[in-house]
Amino acid sequence: MAVVTTSQWLWYTTRATGIVALVLLTTSVVLGVLTSVRFETTSWPRFTFQDLHRRVSLLAVVFVALHVITTVSDAFAPIGWVSVVIPFTSPYRRLWLGLGTISVDILLAVTISSLLRQRIKPRSWRALHWLAYASWPLAVVHGLGTGTDPHLGWVIVLVVVCVAAVLVAITWRLVAGWPAHAGARVTAASASVVAVVALAAWTALGPLRPGWAVRAGTPAALLAGSKKAAGAQPVSSSTTPAPSGSARSPATSLPAPPYSASFQGTVTQQSLSSTSVRLEIKAQTSGALVALVDIAIVGTPDGSGGVTMQESRASFGPTGAPTQYQGEIVGLEGSRMLLSLANQAGSLLHLRVDVTQSGSQVSGELRSISEIGAERGFGDDN
Repeated sequence: MAVVTTSQWLWYTTRATGIVALVLLTTSVVLGVLTSVRFETTSWPRFTFQDLHRRVSLLAVVFVALHVITTVSDAFAPIGWVSVVIPFTSPYRRLWLGLGTISVDILLAVTISSLLRQRIKPRSWRALHWLAYASWPLAVVHGLGTGTDPHLGWVIVLVVVCVAAVLVAITWRLVAGWPAHAGARVTAASASVVAVVALAAWTALGPLRPGWAVRAGTPAALLAGSKKAAGAQPVSSSTTPAPSGSARSPATSLPAPPYSASFQGTVTQQSLSSTSVRLEIKAQTSGALVALVDIAIVGTPDGSGGVTMQESRASFGPTGAPTQYQGEIVGLEGSRMLLSLANQAGSLLHLRVDVTQSGSQVSGELRSISEIGAERGFGDDN
């Protein structure tokens, strides 16, 4: 099989810059609170905290900008530049992406106001500056709701640490100057506790539960692979027929995952235009799991005998219902693929496929994987 490659650096950069931005925003919030209570030590006078707060805030804005640029540039999800400024306009996880947009808008307003500080009344500038703290909780919820990393243990630990750090800083701010405005301080403390409990409950019942991609609002086109390449012929949904002479009736259901199986089949290549080709793999598994898999890739030749993927479509199912699960390739490196599939009921199935070619024949291994990194990247655990 010709080596099929596609760059995922935008995806990994988006994830990395998002995580770094959250850490920097958290640090900025904590330093801002320390500045507000006029905290200082003999080694660190107050102006050093103020200067550090400004520098960290600027660095956070830079990473947020990089996060936005790489997200929009990544063709995986339909997120346009309009959705960066106007919330709730993207079809991809509209609510959770919209919260991130609001967070970005707030940071943008604060940045512009800081650059024009000399032309803005001090009271108005302080009001805008305090509004910056609202961008942090929006960013946290946005990351958990839109991102695909909440299932990773270290990501959850990082989020818990960030929330705990801000909660400690808020507590410090509310205790400082007690008992002045005691009622307002108690109300703020109670609201903070309720917000943290609500965040924990929502995370456990939402992003950490299987099937969140569907419930979060991922477009069906991404889950079912219904996008077509511009000018390309529709990918056939036909599959390899069951072996002749088999006395077994076609199965109409798959066993419950996890499972692993070897497969054999064929690969064909079709030229769609002078710059576009279509590869299709049709194969059947053997052993305890008897199922059909059909994978089609539309892309451009990369000059080394391979193809750079632009579009893909995949189906998987028992011999009696070969298109029971449909979707697309969401991770691709050499001859290893990660498929994200869904059935009509919205149940997700993620498969890792390793392919070896000999002429027009293919063989390899197929196995189910967990929802860790379900939408992109490669999973290693069942």
